[in-house]
Amino acid sequence: MRDPDSLQEVPEAGAPERVATLYDQIRRGMRVPMVALFYRNLAGIDGALEWMWDVIAPLLDDGRLAVTAARIAHTGTLDPLSPLDAAPGAIDVIDAYNRANPLNFTCAAILAHLLAGERASGGPKRGVDADGPALCDAPEALPEMVETTAISPALQSGIGLLETSDTAGDGIIPSLYRHLAHWPDFLGEAIGALAPRFADGSLQTTARKIAAAGREETAALIAGATIAPLPAALVTHRDAVSTSVEKFSRRIPEMIVVGRLLATATHKED
Repeated sequence: MRDPDSLQEVPEAGAPERVATLYDQIRRGMRVPMVALFYRNLAGIDGALEWMWDVIAPLLDDGRLAVTAARIAHTGTLDPLSPLDAAPGAIDVIDAYNRANPLNFTCAAILAHLLAGERASGGPKRGVDADGPALCDAPEALPEMVETTAISPALQSGIGLLETSDTAGDGIIPSLYRHLAHWPDFLGEAIGALAPRFADGSLQTTARKIAAAGREETAALIAGATIAPLPAALVTHRDAVSTSVEKFSRRIPEMIVVGRLLATATHKED
């Protein structure tokens, strides 16, 4: 795990008032107990987090973002892992990320369309489907993430195996693993179960299907919608925003697959 080269972020603890206010809005709007690394990274780019929230908040408020995220997250089939024993706290962490990551990826996919200047046209906005798949509920609180320097070298090496050719070298240390590091034995077992799925390409195949579904679903979601344009003050940072969106648009689908596999293995997903 490449801590010195990891993505820069503005941590939740000690965030400046402006950023802390947006973090609180993200937690409440998405009904999650933590702020994802994607947003913590955008917070370090002047104006990027504000723009993201201007774009996303209306789609959250009317329910369409969560419905779209659930459809995207349920794309593809997976062969389940063998059952894993997990403490209730670890299961809470998995639940929290299984709610957050589909929303996070849907946000990234929307921003990717806007940054590329691509807007769907000629069709109605995608409506809310009450009978479709739903995101799981998240616990109200999680422990603070473990600092990467406090994770054992063996676990760090194992986490380094959990990436594909699409994400190798992206500098992202997924927050899910930092939270699960509170239960090192479980994290070690999970790494052992997940690593073969990364090595044989099966996890990457499903992640790519999720990514493709995300591009299609979000194009339909924003068709005809009034979307906040990239503010003039952010134009000078456009490349940095695009780089962040591109990296997370590849990494989060893999983490959605990881979350689904861990949920099934801990008997939290049907």
